[in-house]
Amino acid sequence: FKPLSEEDALGQSLIEMREELIKAKKEEEKRQEENIHRNWASQGVALFSDILRKNNDNLEKLSYEIISNMVRYTNSNQGGIFIANDTDRDHIILEMTACYAYDRQKFLTKKIEVGEGLVGRCYQEKERIYLTEIPDNYIKITSGLGDNNPTCLLLIPLTYNDNVFGIMEISSFNKYQDYEVEFMERIGESIAATVSITKSNIQTALLLEQSQQQ
Repeated sequence: FKPLSEEDALGQSLIEMREELIKAKKEEEKRQEENIHRNWASQGVALFSDILRKNNDNLEKLSYEIISNMVRYTNSNQGGIFIANDTDRDHIILEMTACYAYDRQKFLTKKIEVGEGLVGRCYQEKERIYLTEIPDNYIKITSGLGDNNPTCLLLIPLTYNDNVFGIMEISSFNKYQDYEVEFMERIGESIAATVSITKSNIQTALLLEQSQQQ
């Protein structure tokens, strides 16, 4: 619709009403999208809270349950959990305790020095690393179509009380949205707290066993 002229008051009013309706529709669509994102995040928090509550006595099992569910929940393709082995405080090693890809568990043995590669750098800097341009030969996603580089790679430090307990690395053919990254960082804090408790429980059980043997 076009008004007859600039003096066409009724026509101008119709134009303004049309613009207001378009604006209102966009705002409503934005609210609906935000509600969808909030519900998705809330359901995810509930899911992982349950996982963390049920698996706090075995680091390998805990790691696998976390990464397998995170890959599926975020529609990612593969991921891994690295836990800091600080038995020797002067030589901390990041050990891969679980990795998951395309609905199957991968059994890999991988140890990384602090500062080494992206995982070691993420641990050292205590900051997330989000890449949409992946270094050649860093990681491959194996599918029915062959081996391909992922579109994006996200590494999140598992931090609790300013201590980094490990790194969660996850990759996908699809770029992560801001709300997805925020969700994974939020879950990362809960993971770190549970890892802290789990390591303490394991240490306590070990000391108790040693005491009983003595």
